[in-house]
Amino acid sequence: MAGIRDGLRADARARDGEDPWDDPGLPARFLEQVEWLLGEPGQGPDLDLYPAEAALLALFPFLYRAHCLLRVEQLAAVRPWSLAPVAEPSADRRSFEVFTEGDQALVQRARRAPGAEPAVGWWLFHRWLAQQREFAGPDPVRRLLDELGEAAEGLGEALAPRRVTALLHGLRRGPDVCHPEFLTLLSTDDRVRSGPGHQRIRDQRLALLLALAHGMAIEMTALPAIVAEHLPIPYPVDLDALRRTLDGANWGGPHDVPVLRAECRHEAVVEGLREYAARADELLHTVRRTARDRITQPLPELPARLSGDGVVPSEGAFDGYARFRGDGRRMLDLAMGVQLYKSRDLAVRELYQNALDACRYRRARGEYLDRTGPPSSSPYRGRIAFAQGVDDDGREYLECRDDGVGMGDAELRGVFSRAGSRFAEQLEFTLERADWERLDPPVTLYPNSRFGIGVLSYFMLADDIRVTTCRMGRDGVPGPVYEVSVCGPGHLFRIVERAARGREPGTTVRLYLRPGTLEEGWSCVDVLERVLGIAEFATTAEHGGVVSEWVPGVLRTRTQAYGETEPALNAHGSLVPWAEAPEGVHVVWCERGGALLVDGLLVAPKVRSTGVFGAKGSGLTGAVVNLSGPWSPGSLSVDRQHVVDDVAPVVGDLLRRAAGILADVDVDALTDADAPADADAGEGVPGFEWVCRVAAESPVLADIATSALAARGRDLVFKGLSFGTATAGFLPMDFSLLPRSRGGSGYSSARWAKDGEDVPDHVYLWRLLARRHPALDDLAELCPEIGDVGPVLRAVPSDQWLLGSSARRLGGIPDAARFLASTSREIAERVAGLGFPDADPLHWEPDARLTAANARAFGEGAAYPLTRRSRVTANVLHDAAARMRADVAATAAHLRGFGLTVPEHVERQAAASDDLLVERPMSDEAGLLDSDTAVPPGHIARVAVASDLSVAEVCRRLTAYGLAVDPGGLPPRPSAEDLMLLSERGTGRAPWLDRARVTPPGHAVRAAARLGLPLAAVLARLTRLGFTVPRAFPADAGPEDVPLLTDEFERELLVPAEPPLYTVVLDGPDDLPELRRKVARLRSYGFDVALDVPARPTALDREILRPFGPFNWWTSSNAPVPFTHVVMAASLLATSPRDIAKRLRACGITPSHDDLPPGLSFGEATELLRLDDLQDGEVPEVQDFSLQYLHRVALRRRTSLTEVVGLVRGLGVPLPDPADTIRAALARVPRATGMRRGDEFPPLPAGR
Repeated sequence: MAGIRDGLRADARARDGEDPWDDPGLPARFLEQVEWLLGEPGQGPDLDLYPAEAALLALFPFLYRAHCLLRVEQLAAVRPWSLAPVAEPSADRRSFEVFTEGDQALVQRARRAPGAEPAVGWWLFHRWLAQQREFAGPDPVRRLLDELGEAAEGLGEALAPRRVTALLHGLRRGPDVCHPEFLTLLSTDDRVRSGPGHQRIRDQRLALLLALAHGMAIEMTALPAIVAEHLPIPYPVDLDALRRTLDGANWGGPHDVPVLRAECRHEAVVEGLREYAARADELLHTVRRTARDRITQPLPELPARLSGDGVVPSEGAFDGYARFRGDGRRMLDLAMGVQLYKSRDLAVRELYQNALDACRYRRARGEYLDRTGPPSSSPYRGRIAFAQGVDDDGREYLECRDDGVGMGDAELRGVFSRAGSRFAEQLEFTLERADWERLDPPVTLYPNSRFGIGVLSYFMLADDIRVTTCRMGRDGVPGPVYEVSVCGPGHLFRIVERAARGREPGTTVRLYLRPGTLEEGWSCVDVLERVLGIAEFATTAEHGGVVSEWVPGVLRTRTQAYGETEPALNAHGSLVPWAEAPEGVHVVWCERGGALLVDGLLVAPKVRSTGVFGAKGSGLTGAVVNLSGPWSPGSLSVDRQHVVDDVAPVVGDLLRRAAGILADVDVDALTDADAPADADAGEGVPGFEWVCRVAAESPVLADIATSALAARGRDLVFKGLSFGTATAGFLPMDFSLLPRSRGGSGYSSARWAKDGEDVPDHVYLWRLLARRHPALDDLAELCPEIGDVGPVLRAVPSDQWLLGSSARRLGGIPDAARFLASTSREIAERVAGLGFPDADPLHWEPDARLTAANARAFGEGAAYPLTRRSRVTANVLHDAAARMRADVAATAAHLRGFGLTVPEHVERQAAASDDLLVERPMSDEAGLLDSDTAVPPGHIARVAVASDLSVAEVCRRLTAYGLAVDPGGLPPRPSAEDLMLLSERGTGRAPWLDRARVTPPGHAVRAAARLGLPLAAVLARLTRLGFTVPRAFPADAGPEDVPLLTDEFERELLVPAEPPLYTVVLDGPDDLPELRRKVARLRSYGFDVALDVPARPTALDREILRPFGPFNWWTSSNAPVPFTHVVMAASLLATSPRDIAKRLRACGITPSHDDLPPGLSFGEATELLRLDDLQDGEVPEVQDFSLQYLHRVALRRRTSLTEVVGLVRGLGVPLPDPADTIRAALARVPRATGMRRGDEFPPLPAGR
């Protein structure tokens, strides 16, 4: 054995990544503890050991060591020294990575700490090995015995694989070595052939002695987690020093209370060994109790207690330390309160989940017994029953009864009473499941228990809990009946045996409800109906004469109540279940609502707005999906109301597979059976309005459903309109978008059916062409090319979502890709195919990848988001880099990768950290100079003054950055007075005067006043500086005129060459005489204002000439006033447009038209202009008159499109030629093949 061990150890050391947790001293320590427990000859009772038993006791420390080395050697390909995820892991590596996810905080710290990763990785590897079900399975044990070869033959049946397997398991069980179900696997007295003849081996006694000796030997990898947690820290545990500490440790003191003595070089080792000693003491206590109750053979005199008081720091190792601890009582209070679970109803959920696990366990155990022995007379079906009532003492209670596997004494002391323990992690379950999995096919059990703290939620409802339980043994026979009463999470409870053997396994948990805790009318029936959608076993709930039942595997429908705030199941109407669903999955298409279930219970995805999930409720609309067994997600929130994992891909794949059954459904039959007699066709699954409801929450799911229908050649007809045909596809808004025949019903309750108003012109034309609608004939008269259009793109529901999203621009594509479970390139291609070329991937570099992080560069949501056609200035590039959190060079390359033009000189300017390039420094409006325009003289002068440089030197430096400069008449060394003259606001700072514009007269008079110079001197000086100055000034011009010469809305001075808006002219004066004086004064400064205030104004004049009255004056004062403004004012003033037009001309203002077009009434005009749809301050613009709207008006008026366009033009809206509009739209129509994309699109007509 020693030779095998040394060979394996040498082989392990030869591998990459030597195991830092290798513990060569363990066998000697283990054997020393075996010898100490057995005692000296003549000490204590005669143990009556057979030679085979003595040989096993002496051999087992080395056998265990060899087995561990073999397992490490066999699984070293897992590469435990690396904790980084592997791209394509093997099955063992994947299992190891999943195991390490339970210690993510430690893993992340280890990967950040230099040198700590291998040590932490190997520690997790050893934990993984210990908890792996195959640790001491038949195959590894047979390999171990094969390695022993002839050396093992002398011991014969003493080394039978089953015995060695069980004893190896016993070493790792701790106190659970005494679990009755484990000990039952071992013989109390087995007659074996070993050595020269027959001998006896008492395996149960042997297992207890070996487990206790192993526990006292202190295996290095069995130390508490605190040791490994102190590897990736500034002062880490030294594993070599730890090995020396363990080899030097011993149990000293009196035999009845041995004390662990060890000197430690690290604080974590001190705490770890003390904690370990406490666990060893618990093991000793359990062994003593079990030996007294169960073992009939003599045992050595065991200690009464084990103590860790002798564990101390080594002298001079460290000065002192403290440990961060939580207040246990407060932590329990938190775990029992609504702060963690949010709702007291969760206790009901936990009761159901625990009962579900118990029934699953019994079913699996029974299946194994039936397949390995005589089958039972009737298959196990399982049942769970809830009851709420009042007992004979008047105490209100909630009771959950199941006929599951039940609990025994060990379970009550262990999993039930220890928060954080899960039965699925217990070694007796691991061992039993290993037996199950040896069958073909294996018996499977998927526990739903996640955290092992759910039982604490019971105390949210009750202070007193009564449990009556009977466990089904591994032989299928019911065990004793136990009863416990628990009065609080920190309280002791007595385990009382009520009967030596029960009639049937199962558990009854009764919670005595705490008075005043629950609101009046609270009922377990309501709670279960809200959260339980599909029961796995027959389930009932009863309260106050109301009984609800759940048939196994069948969705129990429920309609969510109005105003319901708690998470609640909402799935009802016609149902279409997927009969071919894989085991562990239920998919039910439902007419209303929808839900995601795990183990039949309602959950909601944490990862929302992606794929098939919507943003509301449980995330699903139109379908209920239940994931259980092998399909159950790996991570749930502590309150089990949310799935933490991203399950959208899995759920989406299941729904895609289940969608085929939709084509077999008779929609009309479903509607007639389940809906009122007057219900619209299409309400049921998969009717048109059902698809609309689904699409409104999840376009992806609507795509799945409609694609499945199309694959089977199934279209949906709704009120005479077919959806899902091979040419038209399925675009819900077709229902409201397309012109309908007179008298046809055009109502649908589905929101997505109402979205077809004012769509882009090419989308409207696309839909007409897709259906070859008769209304195309009217358009073909203006544009005959329509008749030559071939097949168009087939629509899917998600196209409608894309048309209304921000995915038309680069910055909005990643969000759309995430929502539609696609890639950014695929979304961009689809959007371009829909006729929006700005983000067309044809202009992307082949390796360009658009993500949510780098898409920030495009400024989606900003006032001017970047598109491929955007002009990229230094400011734009600088801001994009800031949003992207990257340097300028990387951002410029990024923008170029998506088709934007970024000149090299712009990149140089944006990357330079030179104050010379900064406009308006020290202000909130600071930015870089525009590289496409000449640098203002004022900026040149400011830099020269601030830097004490000459104008020539400043110009040279600016030119080096590729900027155009024109110093003009600037003096070589500008003065502060020059800066004031060059400043647009007279402050000596930006914004600066622009040579391309005439200098505002207000600037000149203000500068003259501030500089104390005559106006003529200021004008001359401005002229020398290269600026054009106005010619007209009144003789008494002065600074008091500056407010008159200022546009207060834009906060800039007026220029005669740029006529002000009428609003600016009208604003300020309190009455019409004062307005007359203002107009005259403006004219004296050279402004040509088309306004003559009447000498004797009428009441209508006074109303009209109010700056913010019924007339919209936001129009230029030297251009005709659009007649639309006249019509709007007439509507507000209850007069005729003709009268208003007449008064405008009387005031010297020219309207674009003097009256309504012939044959058009005032009411028809307001309707045609859609005045009722305008918001305050809005006026009809060209873009308000889509081709769809104009065509619809023409059809309604039974006239031509040209005639309608003429009417709108007659009302003052300069619409383009309708033939040009149609041709521009036709070029963008989505085609099935040969789609014109990118720069080939012609521009839209003027104004469109």
